Amino acid sequence: MNKPTRTNRKAASMASRLIQFRVVLSLLGLLIFAAAMPFSQQLKLDRSIMAMFAPTDSTLIEYQTLQNAFGGNAVAMVVYPDTDLMSNAGLQRSDAIASEIRQIEGVDGILSPSTLNAAVEKVRPGSFFRSKSDVPGLARRDDIVARGIEHLFEGYTHSDDHQLAAVVVMLSPKHPPAAIESLQAIASKLPDQYESITAPGVVVGEPVLIHDGFELIERDGRKLTTVTLILLSIVVLVTLMDLRFVALTGLVVVWSIVVTEATLVLLGLDQSLVSTIMPAIITVIAVAAVLHLGTKFQDGRAKGLSRHDATWRSFSLLVVPILWTCLTDAAGFAALGSSRILPVRQFGAMIAIASIAVFVAIVFFAGATMMLPELSFGKSLHRMQRRMTRSVSRRCTRIATAFVSQRKIAILLALVLLGVSVIGTWQAKPETSFLNNFRSDSAIVLAYDQVEQQFGGAGVWDILLPAPASLTRDYLKQVLLIERDLRGIEVDGAKLTKVLSMADAEYVVGKTPILKYAPPSLRMTGMRATMPEFVDALLNSADTQPRRLRIMLRSEEQLPAELKTQLIAEVQRVVDEHTQSEAWKNAFTSPPESQAIVTGYYVMMSRLVSQLVGDQWRCLGFAGVLVWLLLWIATRSLRLAFAALLPNLLPAFVVLATVGWIGGKINMGAAMIAAVSIGLTIDGSVHLLAIYRRYRRHGHRITVAVTHAAGNVGVPVLLATCALVFGFSILSTSEFIPTATFGTLVAATLLLGTLVNLTLLPACVALIDRDDAN
Repeated sequence: MNKPTRTNRKAASMASRLIQFRVVLSLLGLLIFAAAMPFSQQLKLDRSIMAMFAPTDSTLIEYQTLQNAFGGNAVAMVVYPDTDLMSNAGLQRSDAIASEIRQIEGVDGILSPSTLNAAVEKVRPGSFFRSKSDVPGLARRDDIVARGIEHLFEGYTHSDDHQLAAVVVMLSPKHPPAAIESLQAIASKLPDQYESITAPGVVVGEPVLIHDGFELIERDGRKLTTVTLILLSIVVLVTLMDLRFVALTGLVVVWSIVVTEATLVLLGLDQSLVSTIMPAIITVIAVAAVLHLGTKFQDGRAKGLSRHDATWRSFSLLVVPILWTCLTDAAGFAALGSSRILPVRQFGAMIAIASIAVFVAIVFFAGATMMLPELSFGKSLHRMQRRMTRSVSRRCTRIATAFVSQRKIAILLALVLLGVSVIGTWQAKPETSFLNNFRSDSAIVLAYDQVEQQFGGAGVWDILLPAPASLTRDYLKQVLLIERDLRGIEVDGAKLTKVLSMADAEYVVGKTPILKYAPPSLRMTGMRATMPEFVDALLNSADTQPRRLRIMLRSEEQLPAELKTQLIAEVQRVVDEHTQSEAWKNAFTSPPESQAIVTGYYVMMSRLVSQLVGDQWRCLGFAGVLVWLLLWIATRSLRLAFAALLPNLLPAFVVLATVGWIGGKINMGAAMIAAVSIGLTIDGSVHLLAIYRRYRRHGHRITVAVTHAAGNVGVPVLLATCALVFGFSILSTSEFIPTATFGTLVAATLLLGTLVNLTLLPACVALIDRDDAN
């Protein structure tokens, strides 16, 4: 039983080569690093909402239809107080603000009170005979057209009491981040420019939510990476009392980050909403490997081995477990590739690449670093630390022994807890409001509260209807009927707060005596001349095929998830019912060339998290299967692979179920935990099973082998976990709730995963394995 296995001989041979060629390997690693650096700096963060969806996703395809027909027109609103809005001075202020906004790169069009006033002045009768000092055209109560347009755009460009004004900004789908920042800067300085504006303006809209979310995520990613690297370096330093391993940690982390980023650029991938925490995950994987290497190296030195022999012993014992740890990490994260959400798939690919990069970095640099002259210090502290290490190791052994002695009860209780947790996770509700991803006291939420209360809803979405080449009265009548039924929708109090299309504007303009008997096409031409950007945003050119008419919808952004989903479904039902009727078909001289579509940011963001939550089960299943297969290959034991399955699934389910039990909702941060947790907690399982098999090869009984394996692996795993828990807990202070949730749940999962690996895993191994196993 003591005969060296083929794997052991290979590991020993690899260890010798890593030491023999350490200088060459280090130089090769540095050369690759230098070549990768220019590419890594080209990695970009894709802030587009379209980057959230796979190219074949129907939600994205429908939104791209909106883009193709109207240029996308992501809508943001600059809302500001102006008690004197409906005066010449107020409308001049509106025009000045709109003109400044129009100069911003990425702004495709503007709609403001001044735009409406200019349109009314051009179309209302007698405008050529009125003095410029008169009441502005939009404010004339005796003008039926002015009253109609003012009412039509109430809730878009102004509040019903005329105390708030808004500049509706239609942004290009590929607008730069600076466009949102420029809008926010303009809004904030309005009181300094105009005496009548007594408070700063606010900027709202789904593009603003996306922008602010990315800003917070980038900031949190940098914070997490910095805190995690510092904390784990301190852990390495305190644990090993050797600066060489701190240097090795830095080398492996930086090399892995740069090479991973360069690889992503070469593969044509961008960073996205969830991938900004990639450096922190790399740090976790790297430090865990370095801690295991350093602990084994120090153990060898304490036994009197030379640097060379201690390094060789560390490599020969750990190079294979570290390889399998990195591969199982990669498998756990690669399971995210089954998600329907593109950034999640890309995130899985990124961390899978990074996991392999960590192992390659250790191969390149560990030999040369560990063979450097001693850089250890604090011998008395080192002795104290070793006494503490032995004490913790003994306690881990005792705890594992207790669970092994009661293994049937422990496993039964774990299975019951798993079953209850699966039910709890299944019943947890998703959070589909993107606004609820921000804390209630954040600036963006306060801005939305104001707009929701005084403008009747900040959620903007669209309906695309097929339109004939020449708009007829019959067609426009059908559109108005659709809008009538849309305005009548109510789902448990939730309803559309605004419904607007060219049919409404055409109806109002048609009340003008001069244009009353003109055909709709002529009235459309007149409106396009007075409000070209508005008309182009709601009706594409007759030359465009297929021709489409756009109905712009507004609803409350802060609706509960269930109501938002039901409201979208009800709008879709009304649209389908009308566009499939005979009256609708008769409004066309030939069959419509396209179908009606309900789309827009509001719809996309509502579906995004729902898809992500649904994906968590698929991703978790793939992660479990992939990790199980790799553990089977690594241990060459079907029983040991099964033994590790329950301890690595349990933490994810318990944590997610707890979210549901305490009344929380599954947001983007929580939905990724299931698969990610397996990748993060598998390290302890791999090393414990590797040490267990080594004890078994030396003739130890199952119970002795597994309990001593727990004691052997306990110290580095516990130290790394404590630092990681603290590091990820830093994210709990984030203003972006998915990041805070992700940090909190990762910390909880890591802690629970470590405890389970040191207790339940030994019990599972002791129950499942056999005395004749190798």
